[in-house]
Amino acid sequence: MEINGEGHPRTLPLDRNRELLKTAREEVYKVVGDVSLPVYIWEPPAEKEPPYPKSVAAFFFSSGWDNGQVAQFAPHCVYFASRGMLTMAFDYRVSSRHRAGPLEAMADARSAMRWLRLNAIELGINPGKIVGVGGSCGAHAIASAAMLSKFDDPSEAVESSPVPNALVLFNPVLDTSKKGFGLDRFPDAGLAKDANLIRAIDKGLPPMLIMHGTADRVVPFGGSYEFARKSSKKKNICRLIEFEGQGHGFFNFNLSFEMYEATLMAMDEFLVELGFIEPDPEAGLGKID
Repeated sequence: MEINGEGHPRTLPLDRNRELLKTAREEVYKVVGDVSLPVYIWEPPAEKEPPYPKSVAAFFFSSGWDNGQVAQFAPHCVYFASRGMLTMAFDYRVSSRHRAGPLEAMADARSAMRWLRLNAIELGINPGKIVGVGGSCGAHAIASAAMLSKFDDPSEAVESSPVPNALVLFNPVLDTSKKGFGLDRFPDAGLAKDANLIRAIDKGLPPMLIMHGTADRVVPFGGSYEFARKSSKKKNICRLIEFEGQGHGFFNFNLSFEMYEATLMAMDEFLVELGFIEPDPEAGLGKID
């Protein structure tokens, strides 16, 4: 906390995200050995609850497969819950907490999608309206669930599909070659090649919205540009919004409210277009203290 100009305490952005996380219901979606992976769930308020099974927004935090905060997308979850969706922030394995890497992250994202579909009735959701949302390597993890088929945990039941019905990706890792990001995070170059999503583009991918800053020095913008170009050639819906001069993580609430709002509204419009949420002429954020 810090004190504002009027002598009153003001919640810092990162603290705000953690406080918002406390408003969610916590469940365990996966157990691997002695690791229990939680998911944080926000229900829409009663007046926004739709009269039919809810759409889902499943969020995977930004990371370099090394660390990251599951609370990152808590503001997004609260907003889209207010739009009538069931929203979820999934934890997944990273090296700093679990001695894990990209292979485990990809497996966890696939597990999360299957957990949603296996529990659709209990959760009151439409298993055909799940949007996977991720930043950076979290974006790679959930996009790989839609595009790759070889990164399941060996012990996991695979009777339900891990493929999300739509994707929204923030500065995503899509190219794991030496000109992209993350080649050195894989056990070997062969696995990095297998996980390179630009190489896996095919027809029939879920509709996709990509938002990326052109000045990103961590994950090169060129990967998103090439991915969107090649995916569109395959007749997929793949929309790239370029944010001129913006760097890595530009969309986060704690970096720029203006960019946070712009990307959130772009995602809102995309989900309205797909029929995941209803149009709302009053949708917007206004100022947040």
